[in-house]
This record gives sequence, structure tokens and C-alpha cells, in this order.
Amino acid sequence: MAIVALSANKDAIEALKNRNSALFESVINAHNDVNRLGLYIVRQLKYGIERNLFRELGFRTPKEFLLYRIAVNNIQNIGENAMNMINNLGALQKMIDDETLFLKEAIDEEIHGQLIHFNLLAHQLFEDSIKAMFKRDYKDAEKIISRRESFMPLENELLVLMSAKKLDPNVASVLRLVFDSSRRIMDYGSNMAELTLNRTVEEICSTLTFK
Repeated sequence: MAIVALSANKDAIEALKNRNSALFESVINAHNDVNRLGLYIVRQLKYGIERNLFRELGFRTPKEFLLYRIAVNNIQNIGENAMNMINNLGALQKMIDDETLFLKEAIDEEIHGQLIHFNLLAHQLFEDSIKAMFKRDYKDAEKIISRRESFMPLENELLVLMSAKKLDPNVASVLRLVFDSSRRIMDYGSNMAELTLNRTVEEICSTLTFK
């Protein structure tokens, strides 16, 4: 489900400069697949809760049902953000096609390059947070939260860059949407890491000996 959601996000950002129908269709299909997978997982969790099957599902405590439910929400939000980007890009392209908007140049190359870099960092952070959750790795989860905080200066630099450019308001709003989507993926990754900490903190504490 996470792979499909991140794929939708990647295609939506690619459509920023290459607004063709194939990319739009790919994001729509991926968004629908993410929702279907989410519904399937929620049904599994509901079935497991009702029958107290947490061990059969690979959980160590019933609390992990809630963890996975929150994880599903985070992943679905990535798909929703990708769909939102595509809708706004479609509206932008329609204005161009209808000749109600004339752009002097394509999307600013400097901003586009920075956005792509920022999005790659977001994807890597989220993927690492998923791995940490599956491995129940407390230390990796802590590192992910620290990495998220370290990206704050980069966010500010990107915002300053976009503000400094004299962009058409319609283009600026789409670029800001792309930026916000990547930032949210980082936040979701940090949330997943927090869930991993909550999932494993009792196990870590139980191994400690106090003198």
C-alpha cells in the first residue's frame, strides 16, 4: 500500500512538467488502489480485534491494532495528496489549453530541481520509517525523527526561493501544493517512527535492569 501511494506521489510530481493524460490516469488508478488496499487492511484489523487474533496477525499486544490503523491513515493521506496535486495540475493545464493563462516560460528549473530533491528525501524518510516499523527497531525510529527535524532549514530555503521568484499566482499555488505534499510525507514518516517507539518502548524497558 505504501509503495503504491508513493508511486502516485512520484507520478503527480512528474506531471508538474509533463502534464500528459497517462500520468494523470496513473495517479488516479494508484489513488483508487490505495483506498482499496486501505479498506482491505481495515477489514483485517476489525476481524482480528473482534476475535482477539493479535498473535495470529504477528502482533505482540492488542495495542498494535491501533498502530496499524493509524499507519493506514497516513498512507491513504499520501494518496489523497497526490490526487489533489493532479486535480490542481489538471485545472492549470485547462487554463493553458483554453488560453485563459499564458505562461512566459515553463516551470522554473531551479525550483523544480529543489522540489524533486526535497521529494526524494521525503520518500526515503518514509520508506525508512516503514522498515523501522516492520523491524520493530527503536533506534532507527529515533534516528528518523531526528532526520525529520534536520530537514527544517531546507524547507525554509525552498520557501524563500519560491517567494523570491516572480511566479504566476496559479503556478505558485501548484508549486506550493507540491512542496506541502513532500513536507507532509516527511511528517507522516516521523509519525510512523513515533508509532514504532510506542510499539517497542515497553519491550525496551523490560530489558533494562535498575540498580
